[in-house]
Amino acid sequence: MNDTCAKRAPRQSFQREAELAIINDVQTALVARLQLHDICDIVGEKIKRIFDAQVVMIALLDDKGEQLYMPYAIERDERFPPTSIGVFGFRKHVIETKQALLFNENIAQASIEYGNPVAIRGDMARSAAFIPMIIGDRVTGVVTLQHLDLEFAFSSADVTLLKTVTSTLAVALENARLFDETQRLLKLSQDRTSDLLMLNQMQTALANRQREQNIYDIVGEQIHAIFDAQSVDIALYDRARDCFDFPFSIERNVRYPKISLNNVGFRKYVLETGRPLLINENLATLVTQYGNPVVIYGEIPKAVLFVPLMVREQAVGVISLQNLDRENVFTAADVTLLCTLANSLTGALDNARLFDETQSLLKLTQDRANDLEMIGSIGRQLTAHLEQGPLISALREHVQTLLEVQEFRLFRLAQDQHTLDLALGWENGSPLPAEQRQIMPGDPFERCLNEQAEVIIQSEHEGSSMYIPLMTGSRALGILHISCPGGAVYGERDAAILRSLCAYGAIALANSDALAALKQAQATIIQQEKMATLGQLVANVAHEVNTPIGAIKSSGQSIVGALEHTMVSLPRLFQLLDQSQQRLFMGLIQHARNVVCLLSTREERAVTRALTQTLEQQGVDNAREKAAMLVQLYAHEHTQDYLPLLCHPASDFIMSTAAAMSAIIRSADNINTAVERVAKIIFALKSYSRVDTSGTFCAINLAESIETVLTIYHNQIKHGVEVVRQFEALDELLGLPDELNQVWTNLIHNALQAMQGNGTLTIQIGRRDQHAVVAISDTGCGIPPELRERIFEAFFTTKPPGEGSGLGLDIVKKIIAKHNGEISVSSEVGVGTTFTVALPLAPQAEALA
Repeated sequence: MNDTCAKRAPRQSFQREAELAIINDVQTALVARLQLHDICDIVGEKIKRIFDAQVVMIALLDDKGEQLYMPYAIERDERFPPTSIGVFGFRKHVIETKQALLFNENIAQASIEYGNPVAIRGDMARSAAFIPMIIGDRVTGVVTLQHLDLEFAFSSADVTLLKTVTSTLAVALENARLFDETQRLLKLSQDRTSDLLMLNQMQTALANRQREQNIYDIVGEQIHAIFDAQSVDIALYDRARDCFDFPFSIERNVRYPKISLNNVGFRKYVLETGRPLLINENLATLVTQYGNPVVIYGEIPKAVLFVPLMVREQAVGVISLQNLDRENVFTAADVTLLCTLANSLTGALDNARLFDETQSLLKLTQDRANDLEMIGSIGRQLTAHLEQGPLISALREHVQTLLEVQEFRLFRLAQDQHTLDLALGWENGSPLPAEQRQIMPGDPFERCLNEQAEVIIQSEHEGSSMYIPLMTGSRALGILHISCPGGAVYGERDAAILRSLCAYGAIALANSDALAALKQAQATIIQQEKMATLGQLVANVAHEVNTPIGAIKSSGQSIVGALEHTMVSLPRLFQLLDQSQQRLFMGLIQHARNVVCLLSTREERAVTRALTQTLEQQGVDNAREKAAMLVQLYAHEHTQDYLPLLCHPASDFIMSTAAAMSAIIRSADNINTAVERVAKIIFALKSYSRVDTSGTFCAINLAESIETVLTIYHNQIKHGVEVVRQFEALDELLGLPDELNQVWTNLIHNALQAMQGNGTLTIQIGRRDQHAVVAISDTGCGIPPELRERIFEAFFTTKPPGEGSGLGLDIVKKIIAKHNGEISVSSEVGVGTTFTVALPLAPQAEALA
């Protein structure tokens, strides 16, 4: 057991640089990984190589704290498939206390005490360490090391190093979770764009279809194409017969003929409540509860979604989706989208009804035909507008062209449903100031909203006024109020024209609101992209500063301990040694200062074993301990020179004193190196973090600005990237320092990712005419010609999934444009990419305004 303890004894402080190199290696490998299994595989393999353990397990705690998921588990080089286990035993204790557990003997007895199985699978461990993964004050998992053959296989130093590696793993997994959340928001924004485009396309198609069956066919086919459903039905309720008629029904691409069904089951519930009904699983058990037949025709569905067709807050039918193959396929987003489509269908049917009424009037008078043609054209013009201001202005112009209007007011209904805000008002040819009014009981505005229909007020002296709601389905967007001069009267023809215009106007307003919400979502995602970039830089700086500070702290502690030992030991030592032995002793110490190459843990063990055999052959007592000290002093290659000291009666005392003195020398060197590194990082961070919120252009030194970013990315550059600087001396230009720092940050970060940590990064600064030109080149994979024209588009990225949101270069282009500059790209697949930024040395007047 003593030999094993010596083998795994805590490392001396001068080995901390080697340990820090291991941690840096793990963190560098995790930089470009944002998938959970990739991260766990990388860290698991690193841990397996670093530590002398046959078993490595990474277990992640679920959100409820009830299960541990193991994406990585290996025993004697055999990988186990991912699995889940309960929270118990050693891991439960680690999660509850947030403290590591180390067992170097008597694991069977400890298993009983902690309620842990002796072996969950595989062989029983002789030594084990359990380390918590912690983010903030929350435990997210447990990393386990086990040695199946040896007791005392792990030391406290191993636990400390593993805690650092585990902390890195926890941060990487949290970053992966945050990235996935960002991607989810991005997908939501893209889905909103697709939904809006689809709605516009469908509404355009519906505008050209006036027969009801055509409308059902268009909407039914659109729904069948959009949703993951093999069966789609549109059912209309006939109150006189208390049954449903099906103008559209399709299952597995086969259209069914029109049929009628009784008002029962799921559709009856949706018709009576006016609310959607989503059943994603256990359909068979709910059939009886709702009184629905198991199957009416066709196959038994696995998941169903029913949405009411609402007209003026009354359900007139039901749209249903059915998935015949899988459960849990429909989402809340599907419910929202299907409700929107249902509203579009009822709006289209209402428009069709209006069209039929107009056609009847058309038979009575040819003049009505001209009105209808004009209204249709106006409707298409209105629905083509996606901005509220131009839309309402266009609506006002058309209303004043078709009707006698002295006063025009269009109000938008506020979210509280009791306040009206004037969006546009005109009276006698002049615009009206903004106003806000409360909806009062009994006034025309309240009647208009409650009845969801126009309200016409006739006055012999004051003329006529008309109030018409702007409705999308059953939702009111606002009210249009018009009035005409005294003596004039609005009739049914006027109401029909205005009703039609308001129907188109309501659709256009709904589209405008959806577009505004989409733009807001995009702005939010752009801000998140900026914060993600800031997070990457903070992580780099934190790592760069923590490493030397940790080295300083460790070295200082080492000096204190070694100094106490040395002050006590030196007087006695020089009494024991003659002059030649004293010279040998001083030479032994100097080896610690003249270290050329540090040994890895594995190399150190191998050298120690070989040196132990040599010393035993020389008759040296305690050969293994003395061999380990010689290796720690880096004097193992000069063993013969120091045999007089090794064979001295007080050799143990001599060697321990030498180790303490060399520790002081090495620790002092470590502190000097770390202090220089921290000073450089702090200077770079101070320069980078300078933020000017005034928007005033100021003098900028391009070389210093770029060097600041390179310093912050030093941790990623130093492991395989060569930086070539070709800087021409230029006068300072005027610009916004913090925004230009964001440009260099994005371009350099993209270049490092393109090279995957290995290659040449070339940065050139020069002058072309009256412009300062910065060219940033990498030797990465390059960009194909067909993608090159799109890289500055928002949400477009050439990076693999999980490594880019597609907003970085869009932001860069906007910043350069703000500086009245230009950015271009040249790239060759397999050779590399160059981004060139040209900034005017004399900024234009609009930039300085």
